[in-house]
Amino acid sequence: MEIQHPRRIIALGAPDSGVLNLLKDLTGSAPTPISSTTAGLSHTWALTTKYYTATLPIWIDEIPSVSEWRGEFIKPEAKEVISVIGAWIFCFRRPVTTADVATIKEALKAIADVIERACGYGGDAVCLAVAMPQSTTPYLDMGKEEWDEVCMEYGFEFVDGEEKGGAKGTNEFREEVGVKRVEEALMANDWEGGEGELDLGGEWGEEGEGLDAEEVEMGAELFGLKAAVHGVEDDEEGDEEKQVEELESMMRKMVAIKETSEGMPEAERKRFAAKAVNDLMKDL
Repeated sequence: MEIQHPRRIIALGAPDSGVLNLLKDLTGSAPTPISSTTAGLSHTWALTTKYYTATLPIWIDEIPSVSEWRGEFIKPEAKEVISVIGAWIFCFRRPVTTADVATIKEALKAIADVIERACGYGGDAVCLAVAMPQSTTPYLDMGKEEWDEVCMEYGFEFVDGEEKGGAKGTNEFREEVGVKRVEEALMANDWEGGEGELDLGGEWGEEGEGLDAEEVEMGAELFGLKAAVHGVEDDEEGDEEKQVEELESMMRKMVAIKETSEGMPEAERKRFAAKAVNDLMKDL
């Protein structure tokens, strides 16, 4: 069975938390940042199991300030976007100081609060907290059991991103570990429920046909995400006019991108489309 309109994955963490490294290990590739931030980048993952196939859209975000990030995502305008997220992957570098641990806990608590406000207690999304390698040594020596307790308090499963397991990638209990555990948890998730959830306006799919429909669709969704979390008010005439103007401008740019990419080999066209969409997202 093919899931036509799956829910989304959001991968996030502090700047330089290793999100792109994890995505590359998980999916085999990762988007290339065109600025100093990874916020606003998008990616896809073609997932095939014996039960279903799905191309999962992945949103990428950064949390430079936990309080500011939480403040944006608890706004009522963000609820519609959050409701179609089927998995939260929070990446963090192994802490060097106790202050780092406190920041990690603060971020986990903020994400849990955002989910609860939008989807109710617990929600039904997969929530993974992935510890990534730390270049600074020595770092705090916290064992898996301690991390399990920290993450479970906020509804997250702890995953050691460095753990490789034995010859088959499993631990002594024959459980998947590291990136394989992330993959296993996501494969077991229910991805149905993304269809018709986001009303972003505009015939993006039709305009993007022949370019790279996935990249155009993701660009449209990211436009809607940014509009939502920044509290765009639909009932104010001035804001409505501004949104229409911005959408029309983006549509014109998309058409130009489409025309420019015609005749390119598929691989080159995809790279061109990804960079072009990311360039547009920078201007939002």
